[in-house]
Amino acid sequence: MADVRKVARSTGQLAGGAPGQVRVAVIANPGLLRTVLVALLDATPDFVMAGEVDPDGDVESVLAARRPDLLLVDFDAVGAPSASAGWCGVDGCPVVALTARCTVRALRQALGARVRGVVAKDVPPEELLDLLRAVARGQRMIDPLMALAALDAAVNPLSERERQVAAAAAEGLRTSEIAAQLYLSPGTVRNHLSTLLRKTGARNRWEAVQRARDACWI
Repeated sequence: MADVRKVARSTGQLAGGAPGQVRVAVIANPGLLRTVLVALLDATPDFVMAGEVDPDGDVESVLAARRPDLLLVDFDAVGAPSASAGWCGVDGCPVVALTARCTVRALRQALGARVRGVVAKDVPPEELLDLLRAVARGQRMIDPLMALAALDAAVNPLSERERQVAAAAAEGLRTSEIAAQLYLSPGTVRNHLSTLLRKTGARNRWEAVQRARDACWI
């Protein structure tokens, strides 16, 4: 915790000149992540804590009462990612999503929920603070690793038939069932599944399907 406070003090000094303090509310489950985030923000001169809220609590009422300038949300703890879109409606308060899932799917979910910033949970404290400052100034910020993942997945390497086979496999169908559904021979289905494994770099079909989903290929 001392290291977090040391980083916060140093980055706060470098950020000098910001007019006033940014009031931040943290929406996360009780635990280490929330404790560290609160300590980091408390120790940074240009931020002030506007409250801590459980994701399954009465978020709207708390936010309406405390009127934060910015929400920092553990996106992985939010049951329905679209829920955070409603939180944006509290005086237009911008949302920054923290996630451990650096995938195209997670990025699209976050942007679909109208968040203003998306950042990986393992980002260094000083980078998180800089991102929060940028969002508070009205910018939209995306973690570089997630942006690169989106660029890498921009071109879908799967053929139409491979996407169909992958989608059927995602439903839990066996090879023979996929063959019957798509009017293919079992051998052809196995060939498409082998190609899917190669293109996703997966070890088995379940991992391949998950990777294809995360990349929004299916």
